[in-house]
Amino acid sequence: MIHSVLIIDDSEYERNEIRDVLEKTGLFNAFFEASDGLKGFKAMLSNPPDLIICDLMMPDFDGFKFLRLKKARQDYDNIPVLIVTGRDDINDKIRGLEEGAQDYVLKPFNQLELVARVKAHLRIKLLQDELRQLNEKLERLSNTDPLTGLYNRRYFFNTLEKEFERSKRYNRALSLLMMDIDFFKSVNDKCGHLTGDKILTIIARILKTDLRKIDICARYGGEEFVILLPETDVNGAISVANRDLNEIREQDLSDICSELKTITISIGIASLPDDNIKTTDAFIKLADDALYQAKKEGRNRIIVANKQ
Repeated sequence: MIHSVLIIDDSEYERNEIRDVLEKTGLFNAFFEASDGLKGFKAMLSNPPDLIICDLMMPDFDGFKFLRLKKARQDYDNIPVLIVTGRDDINDKIRGLEEGAQDYVLKPFNQLELVARVKAHLRIKLLQDELRQLNEKLERLSNTDPLTGLYNRRYFFNTLEKEFERSKRYNRALSLLMMDIDFFKSVNDKCGHLTGDKILTIIARILKTDLRKIDICARYGGEEFVILLPETDVNGAISVANRDLNEIREQDLSDICSELKTITISIGIASLPDDNIKTTDAFIKLADDALYQAKKEGRNRIIVANKQ
């Protein structure tokens, strides 16, 4: 694993000395250098390091200014800053720590002390990275349907609340597709539940293809799916629905079940703005009623709610 350090100091001699000490430890595979705070900030943005060693007193753009810039970028909060300064001034030390530095070492520094402090802060940073990655993984798992890899019902409802409120507040377009696999019970009866699960994953893959990052495709339950399309009017929703309807209908499934060649879906669409829709429950019911109508009219079709 590659670990990197950024050394910010206006003295090339000091930078080289710090680098020589750290190279001997084997802690870092990559070294970045900058001669003042502004260049250091740009270097941090270009190649975010695992640790920053920064001098305080530099001409033009000093360490305090660097710390203030870094502090304004919360996405870089996890990078520890170790101050190395020749000024043994308690006020400077306090100010540096208040501006966001984690620790400081006085020049001329003791090599063993510098290495010990670097090791300590690097270890904390790596542990925090590991914890953050674990939390992100747990969050993904809590929001994801384990079979299809789509978002789950819980995540869909949380997102729907936010997008519905935004649509109402700013009078923005929002469309909801509710879909159901036609005669899925007979698929399970003919081909078995394992094959039924394979078909669910195939349909999930088709549904999430070509969606934008802001779109939400979720497994609503059983053989039901939903797609939430922010900033999309009814015509855009119909376009997405037609694509999904056709691609699923044209999918040859005979290789996974000899008794089944193709499968179809039914889709109901509801769209905002609509002054008659006051709640998310009403919005869902509108799409669900359109889905029921699609099934009632013969399945394998799209029905748009309240289409004029």
